[in-house]
This record gives sequence, structure tokens and C-alpha cells, in this order.
Amino acid sequence: MAGSGTAHLRGDGDSLLRVEHLLVEFPVGRSGLKVNAVTDVSFDILEGETLGIVGESGCGKSTTGRAVMQLPPPKGGRVVYDGVELTSLKGEDLRAMRPRLQMIFQDPISSLNPRRKVKDIVREGLDIWNIGDKDSRDAKVLEVLEAVGIDPANVERRPHEFSGGQCQRISIARAVVTDPKLIICDEPVSALDVSVQAQILNLLEDMKARYGLTLVFIAHDLAVVKNVSDRVMVMYLGKVCEVAGPDTLYSQPAHPYSAALLAAIPVPDPGSRPAAAASAPAARGPSRSAGRRSPSCARWRQASTWRATSRSSPERRSPSAGRPRCRSRRRSRRARPRRQSPQPLRTWRPPSTDAKKSSTSSWAASSTLT
Repeated sequence: MAGSGTAHLRGDGDSLLRVEHLLVEFPVGRSGLKVNAVTDVSFDILEGETLGIVGESGCGKSTTGRAVMQLPPPKGGRVVYDGVELTSLKGEDLRAMRPRLQMIFQDPISSLNPRRKVKDIVREGLDIWNIGDKDSRDAKVLEVLEAVGIDPANVERRPHEFSGGQCQRISIARAVVTDPKLIICDEPVSALDVSVQAQILNLLEDMKARYGLTLVFIAHDLAVVKNVSDRVMVMYLGKVCEVAGPDTLYSQPAHPYSAALLAAIPVPDPGSRPAAAASAPAARGPSRSAGRRSPSCARWRQASTWRATSRSSPERRSPSAGRPRCRSRRRSRRARPRRQSPQPLRTWRPPSTDAKKSSTSSWAASSTLT
């Protein structure tokens, strides 16, 4: 089970971001129950450093990043950014910290307003905070878009006219236009193909060196995190398993879950097999064709016996004689109703002579239908 603690934290004055005992809870409808998405998570980041957060889907990676941004505020713990505790800020004081830390969301297309042009999307942060005059804002937008690889001639277009990789570049430009110190990247390459992933990763490295950024890189791909991170934090079930450097984590993982994640990385050589698969016996395939059942199956033997004996047996006239019946026939919509045997016709039999002589009522009572 994943644990907790603060032994891996460094000094208070050295960290740009310091998170201690973070707790995030979500209610379960109206039942009064709660789900602990993140429990007792602690980590710190130095200025200019890249922290990679990895783990399986649902382990609390994105929730941790949103809790740092106070979206929504955590239920417990401390989030200290550049000497200011964000969990104690409210209203305008918290809004004043927004330009200094930004976030790149996971889905680049849905995070952009489809009704606005690209230049207006990137410029929105400058207009809200009145950074510079109109000419300087336009120049800043064109500079940032050109830095991320977007042609300035396309700034009049809308997000649906760009590809997924280009929309992610626009999201990066929107995040860096206000000159923040910290950017939280919530799986920025998970929805992109391999070639575009490499371009976005190289772009993040260039932007980090150009603007002096500090990154929190959230992903579930260990191979990607190793190339961009200075430290790696492994999460499991809302808790921290291990925090170490990428080389140490990949060569000597201290937690069993970290070792399991490393073992799950696919090998690009089709001729090589994992050690567990090589030592395991080969799976026994079907003896005949893929569509037939195994001869060891009792129903297969019963059906084979019926097919062999029905050719020469007089019971062949009855299709259901000796045939194995499907146990789902009563629940299946495609099941055919069984043909019932015809009922014999009922004929009227005249009454006896003695009944006629007795009375009419006795004759009516003795008449029967068979």
C-alpha cells in the first residue's frame, strides 16, 4: 500500500512550491459518504525544476494538480507558492496569484473557446490584468505564437480549424503569455500521436529554457516522464509511493508498484519477450479451428454423438431428438418456438339407444365429446 510522510521534502526556503499533507475529498451524491481522491500527499519543487507525476488512471494525478491551482480548494493540507500559502487566500487575493501560476489542460480542443479567435484566446490574460498597452499586447501575442510554432498569419482562425497538436501549442502559448513562474502540465501529450508528442515535449523544454519556467509534468507514460523530469513522484490510490530521480527510479525502484509500472513498459523489439512471459508455458490453443469447441467439452462430445447417430437413425425425422438444448433458449430473442404436435380432432358420438328411451335430459347428459 502506498504511504505518506514528509521525509523527502527539502528546506522551506529553497522550494518554489511546497505541498504538505494535501487532502481532497468528493461527496458521493446525497448519501453523506465521501471519496478521498488524494490523501496526505506531500512534495516540493525547486525553481527551474521539472517534477514528473506518474501513476495509473484514477490515482489522483490530475486532482493533485488542480488542488494546487485551488480548482477546487483542498479540504486539508498546505500549498505554499513562493512563500505565500494559497489555501488561506480568498477572493481578490487569490485572483492576484493566478497570473503567476498557470495550467495546461489535458484536452487541448475542449479547453479552448470555439467561438473566439486564436489571437483573442491568447490575449485574454493580458486584457484581464491590463498588462501593457494595446500595441504591446498584440506584439506579445504574436511573439508567443511564433515561439510555439503557430504562423502569425493564422491568428484570425478559430480552434476548430487547427489540428490537435496545434491546439496544444495554442494552449501552451496562452499559459506562458502572462510570464508565470510555474506551469502545471496535465497530461499535455496523452491525446496526441507519437510524432506530435515529441514536438510538444521539445517545445516545453525550449519554453522552459527561454522563459525560466518551473514545470509539474503529469503523465501516465513513464518513458515520457523520464526524458523531461528532474524528479519523479509515483502515485497510487491517492497517495505517494516513491519520490526519486529518474535514473534511480528506473534502475532501482524502491516500491513494488514502481517496479510493476516499469515492467509494463512495452519493449520496441518484437523479437524480445518479457521474462515472465518467456518462463511461462505456452498457452494451449484450440485443437481444431478457432470457431469450434474443444473436444474435451461435454457439450461438444454430445453434439458430435448426435450428428453421428442421426444420419442412420429413424429419429432423424424429429429435429430435436437427442440434440443438446441451449440453456439460454428462453431468454434469447432469436430463439425459434418449438413446433407442437397436432392435436387429434374431437368428434361427436351419438348416445346409446337406452338413453333415447329414458328422456331427453338424460340423453343430453350422456352425450360426450372425445
